[in-house]
Amino acid sequence: MLHLIDLIEKSLSSVESDFLGWFEGIPSGSAWRVISDYSVDNSSKQNDAYTFVILLNHDTSENISSYVNSVAPVDIKGTRTPSTGLIKYLACPVSFSITFVVARNSDHLKAFITSEAMLDHAIGMRETIANKLAEEPENAHFYAPLDRRFNALQQELEGKRANLKLLRKMFLAGTFASIAFRLLERKRPSNIFWITDRDAIFDRHNGVAFDIAWVLFQVTRLNLAPVVHLTRPKFYFAYPGMDGATEYAEFVRLPDYLAGVFADIQLPQITFSHGKFEPIFEQLIINSTNNTVIELLTSVRDDHVTARRLRFTK
Repeated sequence: MLHLIDLIEKSLSSVESDFLGWFEGIPSGSAWRVISDYSVDNSSKQNDAYTFVILLNHDTSENISSYVNSVAPVDIKGTRTPSTGLIKYLACPVSFSITFVVARNSDHLKAFITSEAMLDHAIGMRETIANKLAEEPENAHFYAPLDRRFNALQQELEGKRANLKLLRKMFLAGTFASIAFRLLERKRPSNIFWITDRDAIFDRHNGVAFDIAWVLFQVTRLNLAPVVHLTRPKFYFAYPGMDGATEYAEFVRLPDYLAGVFADIQLPQITFSHGKFEPIFEQLIINSTNNTVIELLTSVRDDHVTARRLRFTK
């Protein structure tokens, strides 16, 4: 989805500036977590929202999980009063978020992300993988299964029963994740651990949505610097139950709060269906430089998409 990344890039410069300013004191080579959650296809909500919380690897998973569980034992859907402790955590110096708000009436940018466009990108990604395999034959054990997953995606897109709605969500999630990785690339991370909520998006073709994000990041990162470390960052991917044991519920609760707010918010009126969203919005979004928002809109011309950063101030 290179054309979508190019479009969003025009709205991203101030987000990058805020990101670098927020983490100015953090040295290059640090380890990071990217935690994502999505609120999509809910007919009672105003928008589809994809949230990515970028978290410095500042403590052990056990300690972070223990803290989140103590202050916010349930997600935003399960409470009438949001957790003050979780709100404070999302405002602290180790956390930065970017939420992508997609207009519900765009039907996952249906007119922009066509089956032909997705097929073209699947084929292009396979070509990229083939080139990498030729350059790095010692990594065939990695690139061969990667190509098989993209081949399965290509075969579905070429067939007559492709689940285009789900595939669009996969491409959107992968594209947005790659943009979160591009932000992190500015800090030259040693490794990135992407934890996502469990969703059909990541079950399809053995998790090819993870691969979409990784390949898009690798293809576009050269735009950020003429020289990159080919072996860094190291990537790790997980979703609840992926290893048969770890649920990551406390981690997913971080983006859940923000995705919940931006799925529910009615724009441009800035109203909510429930009062529990208002304190999250007021304390985390208004005048914030570490919780950022990109909105994607379709116009009367179905094939035209506008991307813009939203700022909320008092």
